[in-house]
Amino acid sequence: MAEQKDRKKRKETEEEGDEAEPWLLVYGDMMTLLMAFFVLLFSMSTIDPVKLSMFGDAVGDALHQKKKTETYSIAEIHNKIKEVINNIEDEDLKKKLEVVSDPRGVTLKIPSEISFPSGSAVLNTDIYSILGEIEPIIGNSRFPIAVEGHTDNVPIRTPIFPSNWELSASRASQVVKYFIKIGVDPQRLQAIGYADTRPLMPNLDEQGAPISVNQSKNRRVEIIFLTLG
Repeated sequence: MAEQKDRKKRKETEEEGDEAEPWLLVYGDMMTLLMAFFVLLFSMSTIDPVKLSMFGDAVGDALHQKKKTETYSIAEIHNKIKEVINNIEDEDLKKKLEVVSDPRGVTLKIPSEISFPSGSAVLNTDIYSILGEIEPIIGNSRFPIAVEGHTDNVPIRTPIFPSNWELSASRASQVVKYFIKIGVDPQRLQAIGYADTRPLMPNLDEQGAPISVNQSKNRRVEIIFLTLG
């Protein structure tokens, strides 16, 4: 009698196991699919280190738990450069400078009209003070610095600058040389010339006529604290 009960119990247990197994298979498949879905979403997303740093700093400030570090975070660099711009007394000059943040890092955009004479790669003395204010920010950060030269689409052909490539590269190099002169580590610096290949605004309208205001904006030097190489 006891043996029959044991057989009946084992049979019931086996039947319950057979019923549970399909449910576990479906559950496991669903978890695998969900994991694959979120991995796909993550691979398609772009992580913005600047916004991430700003978010971390904001949370630290809110919780009064922000750690003191020897170097500026990317969010602090953005704010320090904004302070440099806001402290400029010349209102016209202040309006022409711009600091932006994107996944590459923090960029200070300086129009060529205030940094170089037309068609020249000789730095205007007016820009010395701005570069001097940027130097301590570079010194208190760990990010590599890219200096990029940009021109408009108007060709240049002179013995010194056969094209806009030479002009843009020379302007970037002059800024780099000035930074080195005032004490920035040369190993952190790079000079890049893009000529007219990366305009901020269209140089020409739909009829092919030049847009002088846009061309002026496209002639610029950009100083970038790089979070991405």
